[in-house]
Amino acid sequence: MADVKALKDAVWLKKEAVKKEEQGLAEWNSQAIPQRAEIDKMVALSGSSKDFDDLKQETATYIAMHEATLARLRPELADLEAQLPQTPQPAAPKFDPEKHPLLRKAVEKPEPEQPVTFTPGDMVEAQWTDRAWYKAKIQSVLGSASAPKYLVRFIEYEDSITVDRNAVRPLPSKRKREPEPAAPSPALPVTSTPHVISGPASVNPHAHVAKKKVAGEEEMKPKSRIANKGQLKKRQTNWKDFQAKVNKKIPKKESMFRTSTEAGSRVGFTGSGKGMTETHKRTRYDHKADVENDDEYSESAPQSRKRY
Repeated sequence: MADVKALKDAVWLKKEAVKKEEQGLAEWNSQAIPQRAEIDKMVALSGSSKDFDDLKQETATYIAMHEATLARLRPELADLEAQLPQTPQPAAPKFDPEKHPLLRKAVEKPEPEQPVTFTPGDMVEAQWTDRAWYKAKIQSVLGSASAPKYLVRFIEYEDSITVDRNAVRPLPSKRKREPEPAAPSPALPVTSTPHVISGPASVNPHAHVAKKKVAGEEEMKPKSRIANKGQLKKRQTNWKDFQAKVNKKIPKKESMFRTSTEAGSRVGFTGSGKGMTETHKRTRYDHKADVENDDEYSESAPQSRKRY
């Protein structure tokens, strides 16, 4: 089991090496064709030179190197794949659904979509590094015909980038479906009888205009919101009767918050709190009264207390 796993790893590594060499060869081939055309133009204008010959020789050397490496790797890959254990082929089904007339449509495989190719100047949608699609214009086509690359310029952001074929797609069609023309209704056959009048009904236009004028005048006249005299008098009488009945039913009571208008009256509930106190007048202290009081005291005092 370990040998099979190691063999599979070796096959995978060999495939990766072959894939890398094929990509390098495709890139050199894609660059060599336009490069040779440019060199031929320069040679035709200015004549051959050593630089042009060296450039051609370098391109041919790299292409030959990649081809030699592929010629060595492909047989090695085939030998490794031959050493892998062969998987048993599945047994053929007893019943083929493709031959059944009802199941044939369900079994039919959809045809693979052909890759879309673009030319410089086409308006497309390209994928930016944030994996979102934006409207862009193709500037030039790079790479090979099997794996092309496109140099696109984004219209809204004025930025250019080189992307693979998978990162370019055509613009979504925004045209609406045109409505189908309606089928003309069949004309009914007209049968003429001697007792049926097929002419239009006669209508007096003046009667319609007069009726419209009357309706318009009624709408223009504002409605009065003031009641007539009879209704006003009736409302006044009803209000007076109501007031007379209410005054009889509800006895009048004196409010407990009522304040008397007499002098010295107190504010608040009746009999609550302390009464008002008198305010003393501001007067000078009478020293004469003290002297008189002292004299009276000395006269009324006993003789034993008097000093000699």
